[in-house]
Amino acid sequence: MTRCHFDDRRLPAPRRLARWAAIVLTGALVAPFPVHVLDAGAAELKGPAHVVDGNRITIGANVVRLYGIDAPDEDQMCERRGAAWRCGQDAGWALAERLERHWVLCETRAGAPDPDASDAVPAVCYLEGRQIDVNAWMVVQGWALADPDAAVYAAEQQTAERAGRGLWAGKFDPPWEWRKRSR
Repeated sequence: MTRCHFDDRRLPAPRRLARWAAIVLTGALVAPFPVHVLDAGAAELKGPAHVVDGNRITIGANVVRLYGIDAPDEDQMCERRGAAWRCGQDAGWALAERLERHWVLCETRAGAPDPDASDAVPAVCYLEGRQIDVNAWMVVQGWALADPDAAVYAAEQQTAERAGRGLWAGKFDPPWEWRKRSR
């Protein structure tokens, strides 16, 4: 039996690099992309995420609402050091920065749909397998509050409040109260 093996060490360095780049690109194009299908039995969504705001991301065609938290809307203003501050925009930016260049794994949860996006799927999202709970991270960094209806992330909220992180560095209205007044 004859083994066929191509020794690319004989190629000049630029051609070797081009060959490996072609292999990687071909693998990226052929490899299955993230799971985007949500059927009745689906419980997970995986893939690169695009941040909509501090409460929502998209994975493929799916809109995901971060379960158990409530971040300020993008146009919500807060106060810090006596000046108006775009806290909602900063919350979205913080989430985008945290998710940048990472694949996200989201486990869907039963719960009320997002009133601002009826097609949003409530989920707890993770980075690095299941090592980092993104929803908890948003709360502990002070960019979101624990949703009072979900009864999770209260300890993380206390940590952020005591440390004066994110929203807690100034004055703000809870997002749900701000929305009631703004509509």
